[in-house]
Amino acid sequence: MTLIIEDGTGKPDAESYASAEDLAMYAVKFGMTIPAEVPAQEALLRRAALAMDGKTWKGRKTSSEQALSWPRREVLLDQEIKPSNYLPARIQYGQMALAAEIHQDDIDPVEKRKGAVLLDRVEGAVTRQYAVIPPTSNRLLPAAPDRPSATQFADYLQKRGLFAVRA
Repeated sequence: MTLIIEDGTGKPDAESYASAEDLAMYAVKFGMTIPAEVPAQEALLRRAALAMDGKTWKGRKTSSEQALSWPRREVLLDQEIKPSNYLPARIQYGQMALAAEIHQDDIDPVEKRKGAVLLDRVEGAVTRQYAVIPPTSNRLLPAAPDRPSATQFADYLQKRGLFAVRA
């Protein structure tokens, strides 16, 4: 089934900001690994779009009928309110980066993943020990926050980076 691409009009049936062809070109350009089959690429883009919907973006949806989080209205960026049909290129690039990250998480063996740092010792050489994540764990770590998609989305999120909450 062909992806329905959001074009800035707030489509009620949109599934993605980028096409499988866009994702394939992005993967070649940035040396990312993605599946070769178009249906698998489209599935990754759909999964990335769903993950993006869970983020807290600046502004408000242009319409309550639109399927995806973008386009948005009242988005203040660089001291300027963006038009309500504005669809930033970095949202599209971020979705493609996130799709590639999801695929990498899918194909990486569980044994290669690292848990929380348990030990950091500096005595001449640096020693770092990670917690072991068993293959049967339901607590596998999602895409790391230092991945390219996080960088692409940073300016468009309500809260950017670290913040402190006073109790």
